[in-house]
Amino acid sequence: MASPWSSSLPSCLPLLLFLLQLSWSTAGQFRVIGPGHPLRALVGDEAELPCRIYPGKNATGMEVGWYRPPFSRVVHLYRNGRDQDAEQAPEYRGRTELLKESMGEGKVTLRISNVRFSDEGGFTCFFRDHSYQEEAAMELKVEDPFYWINPGVLVVIAVLPVLLLQIAVGLVYFCLKPLLSDAILARVEDSLLGPRTDLRAWHPPSPTLTDLLTTGHPICISRNALNSKWD
Repeated sequence: MASPWSSSLPSCLPLLLFLLQLSWSTAGQFRVIGPGHPLRALVGDEAELPCRIYPGKNATGMEVGWYRPPFSRVVHLYRNGRDQDAEQAPEYRGRTELLKESMGEGKVTLRISNVRFSDEGGFTCFFRDHSYQEEAAMELKVEDPFYWINPGVLVVIAVLPVLLLQIAVGLVYFCLKPLLSDAILARVEDSLLGPRTDLRAWHPPSPTLTDLLTTGHPICISRNALNSKWD
């Protein structure tokens, strides 16, 4: 004979689940959910660490914060409706910002500016509602921006200046080669044969009338011969 409890249990199951969910929500309990995967940031860039509660609810009246294990160094703390900058670890002062646009839905994001290699590692986000607190862990990986450059690009960057310099030197050499060759050849000939005189550039001076009359220029001689013949 079947028990009456066994037949009524399936019909009561939805009601029991509803009562459990109602008691869960009225007790103020929730879960904190992080990104679920390692976050990445470049040195000198910004990093964003998202965190939320489930089920979603207004978190503006809660205490929200991030700290770094194992010594619980405070990265950022939000309490009593405002940021508590005085409680931050010295290395994070002036470098963090809590994005509160979706805080009414239980979603917040911590932005870290000017990322350093020392920021790499684990972070813990927590929400505290009165005496109840939950938290979630996340990991930040910091990478060098040059790590993402293709090795082929690095080779081109290293070789291109040397190649351009060689091309420039070659052009200068070919442009100046004739001038340098003539100058060097002239210097060698001067050292062996003495200074050269460019005969092609020398022109004898034109004789004056006095020179023609006194030096027996051929023109004057032929004219005098003709005069003496007629005389």
